[in-house]
Amino acid sequence: MMAALVAGLAMPAVAQSQLRQALETGEQATRKAEQVQEQINQLDDQRSDMVSEFRTLLQRTQASQLYARQQEKVVESQRRELESLNNQLERVDEITAQTTPMLIDMISDLEAFVQADLPFKLEDRKERIENLRAAMENPQVPIVEQYRLIIEAYKTEMEYGRTISTWPEVIDIDGNPVMVDMFLYGRVALVYMSPDRRYAARYDRAQNAWVPVASKFKENIGKAIKVAKGTTTPSVLYAPATRLAVTAP
Repeated sequence: MMAALVAGLAMPAVAQSQLRQALETGEQATRKAEQVQEQINQLDDQRSDMVSEFRTLLQRTQASQLYARQQEKVVESQRRELESLNNQLERVDEITAQTTPMLIDMISDLEAFVQADLPFKLEDRKERIENLRAAMENPQVPIVEQYRLIIEAYKTEMEYGRTISTWPEVIDIDGNPVMVDMFLYGRVALVYMSPDRRYAARYDRAQNAWVPVASKFKENIGKAIKVAKGTTTPSVLYAPATRLAVTAP
């Protein structure tokens, strides 16, 4: 009977030990589950980061591909333009060979025009023509620039015919140098008069010489010179002019 009592008392102790072990095992399982859940959460965060990074890389890849395709189009366009330029360059010599004689003829025509025109500012006009010839002989001057210079010279000559101008000039009168005021009225008249009005003359195209003007014109010539200088207001003036004669070819 005593043995049975002892055995009965011992059983609860064993059960308590087993219960503690079971509780400890449960706690360990709980902690393990928490650790596993933490790892799952970390993996999920990593997965989200990887997905976001993948999407970013995908967008960059698509952008790079789009840029590459666009650059291919640019390169193709530049290639076609380069081919066109090469074709044009191949024709440069041909174009130059055809254009240069024309430019030289334009200079010769301009020189002939100056020689046949009223003899005003001859030094400047002849120097301009010499500069054009020098530009034509200079291999460093592109043909486009040569053409521009010639056109500018033509424009300058045209402007002479549309304006009035005056300038001081020393001329030879009876073997003596005399300072006079030159007056150019377009290409209608070229006259001069000394400041003291002692000398006054007009250029006669028919005679290719200076012809003295009548005293009655000196007053109007003096006024015209003042108008050209801007020292008086324009008004109706009467001055000697040469009749222009045009001969049909």
